[in-house]
Amino acid sequence: MKARTLALVLAGLGLLGCGSHARKLVAASEDLGKSVRAGEREAIEVHVLPGSRARVDYPTLLAEEARWGKRLGRPTGARPEAIIHLANDEVAEVVWTDKGWRFTSDPTVYFGQASPRDALRSLVRASREGRWDVMLNLAPRRYRIGLSEEDLQKAWTEGPQAQTLQEARDRLSDRLSNPIRADAHQAILDLGDGEFARLEREKDRWVVVDF
Repeated sequence: MKARTLALVLAGLGLLGCGSHARKLVAASEDLGKSVRAGEREAIEVHVLPGSRARVDYPTLLAEEARWGKRLGRPTGARPEAIIHLANDEVAEVVWTDKGWRFTSDPTVYFGQASPRDALRSLVRASREGRWDVMLNLAPRRYRIGLSEEDLQKAWTEGPQAQTLQEARDRLSDRLSNPIRADAHQAILDLGDGEFARLEREKDRWVVVDF
């Protein structure tokens, strides 16, 4: 299965499992594994978000040599995650623990970079509010060399790609609550239609590589 396809499947499982306990997520994975082993496409689709079903790579998922049925049927662990939508398009990230739901982000930090979602939200806000100093800090170090706040302002407001940048920003804004797949160094937000927002970690903060 392609990494993107696996992310789509796990996104569907995450919503099923976040009801109250990680055991529900494991059970959902086991049920999907059974459907994969049985080769039942309709049963598989039940476990995937409707908007993501058309993007699932069913031939790869069902290929015997891939053995996704066995992998999904025996998950090694589960950690349900969720997004809480607040007023004024604010969001807060939470995760299920053995002591219940716990917040993993601080919604009061306006231009945060502590998590991939914080960095993406900061990019949306800063580009709309003309905070080019913040935009500069959101760029990877290799991009910042020779780049100034004035360069960013021109690119976003009067440059030949200004409208394209603004449209990409608005598309990103509409999808900020989508699942983000991340490891210790990189993160990806699926924007749909084969497009992704990509981030990487620089020491203790996240920067935006592409969106």
